[in-house]
Amino acid sequence: MLHRRTLIAAAALAVLPGTLWAQSSYPNKPVRLVVPFAPGGTTDIVARVGLGKDQPRARPDHDYKGFMAELKKNPGKYSYASSGTGGIGHLQMELFKNLSGTFVTHIPYRGAGPALNDTVAGQVPMLFDNLPSALPFIRDGRLIPIVVAAPQRLAVLPNVPTFKEVGLEPVNRPAYYGIYGPKGLPKEVVDKVHDAVKKTLEDPAVKKRIEETGSIIIANTPEQFAAQIAAEFEVYKKVVAAQKLTLE
Repeated sequence: MLHRRTLIAAAALAVLPGTLWAQSSYPNKPVRLVVPFAPGGTTDIVARVGLGKDQPRARPDHDYKGFMAELKKNPGKYSYASSGTGGIGHLQMELFKNLSGTFVTHIPYRGAGPALNDTVAGQVPMLFDNLPSALPFIRDGRLIPIVVAAPQRLAVLPNVPTFKEVGLEPVNRPAYYGIYGPKGLPKEVVDKVHDAVKKTLEDPAVKKRIEETGSIIIANTPEQFAAQIAAEFEVYKKVVAAQKLTLE
């Protein structure tokens, strides 16, 4: 039963070097990387990896089919946690609700860490979270993965289907992370930072640590990342309109 076990729809993470702007003499002093989210969330975890024995998973007491049947049978009965209104977990879950025809009440938190903690504690029955923060709780059986938003099944969760496999391919959108900075500084500075980040992601120790969290390293160009951001914006702009989402 859903009320006796904690559920999670987990999203994969793709780490992409983005665009960081600085002085043309960069770097002439230590660079401060600001993580604008609460401690314990995926952004915090990934940011710490390059800069600073798996446990058996509990056997789920139900699968995606059973999960969907329960939601369809009881519209409005269940709620889900997110990192906050307008956050990626909120928008992905609303996209899922729109395409699946289900209704689950949104409970926004001030950060992914607090949302995850309350889900693990059983205060909220489910959330759409990123794997780096959720995976430890999945491994010790305190969260049950239902479905992942990833290009293919993940090595760390080989028995969990992707949204494409369950017939909701448009939800199969991983959360993307990158490095951003102020607008308008020289391209040579952007390229210098991009090269440094790419080199960091190629470090075997960093690569291993990130991939162990269920993440996928893409390491594309600043231009490609900008195009990705624009595409994601258009997708979620439509979600906001379709679901009539507001900041209230």
